[in-house]
Amino acid sequence: MDITEDYPPALFVHMPKDALIERKITKSMGVLRNKGVEVAEIKCMELPLSPTFLSDRIPGLDQTVSARLFDLFKEKGFVDENGYMKQDGRATPWKDALRDSKINLVERDLVHPVDEELNLAFAYHEITSLQSEEIFKWFESHMT
Repeated sequence: MDITEDYPPALFVHMPKDALIERKITKSMGVLRNKGVEVAEIKCMELPLSPTFLSDRIPGLDQTVSARLFDLFKEKGFVDENGYMKQDGRATPWKDALRDSKINLVERDLVHPVDEELNLAFAYHEITSLQSEEIFKWFESHMT
């Protein structure tokens, strides 16, 4: 990196579960700090599922279906005892389990939103807005 004297403060927002990116960010932060650049990071951590996690986040998904999905995920071993996903939602065979259950999401076109929320809960997603307030506060604190 070409780090000049007027290099601006840097904020890294990332998911520590992505070990490759985590290593690159740690290295970059060290290089920047050694050059006198103010550096901060916001870590996007996993979120525990609960009976209403999905219904709280997906319009059109009612609490009963959300609770049934949560029970299905527990029954199939997709979540640990604290409600955390054991694998990325996209790598978990939850859709196969869904087909074998009596829960119907297909007609409501909710399979994709559930998939995305499970990915977010595992904290291995590409983008996020969950930490927006913290990000904006950091930027505001560095405006002159």
